[in-house]
Amino acid sequence: MRRLIRQFFILVVLGSQLICAQATGSLQRSKSSKQQRMEKQLRDTDLEFSKQTGIRRLEAWMEFFADDAAIIRDGKTITGKQSIRELYAPLFANKEFSLSWIPTKVEVSKDGNLGYTYGDFEARTGQKISRGMYVTAWRKEDGKWKAVLDTGSSPAQQPKEAQ
Repeated sequence: MRRLIRQFFILVVLGSQLICAQATGSLQRSKSSKQQRMEKQLRDTDLEFSKQTGIRRLEAWMEFFADDAAIIRDGKTITGKQSIRELYAPLFANKEFSLSWIPTKVEVSKDGNLGYTYGDFEARTGQKISRGMYVTAWRKEDGKWKAVLDTGSSPAQQPKEAQ
């Protein structure tokens, strides 16, 4: 009888562990799925940011930034929406200027409040084309992603071949 009780007890413990393992695995899969949804939402936001900037220019550019956002440009940090607007207003005033980008990497924190995107950008002014990479840090504010830090870099100039 004791042996039967011991076997029953072992069976209950093993069964409980199996059920817990399955529940944990299911929870991890749903977290993974949730993470994927959050990353898709951030990717879509970054793509919409690029699209709207192409259409509505400076106003769309500014709309996607948080009030306390910062931009790193030419080795300087420009902080706050008004300062960012002042920096970019002359550039966007030039009708020949356009800016577009595509994210190649998106990641969101587990709590879904912070994320980053990076990818390739293209800036055009008339016939002049600049290409490079950008990185944008994002924060969720009132259910919307807002850019809090943005920077880009052009590829380094390659040395001219010796003649």
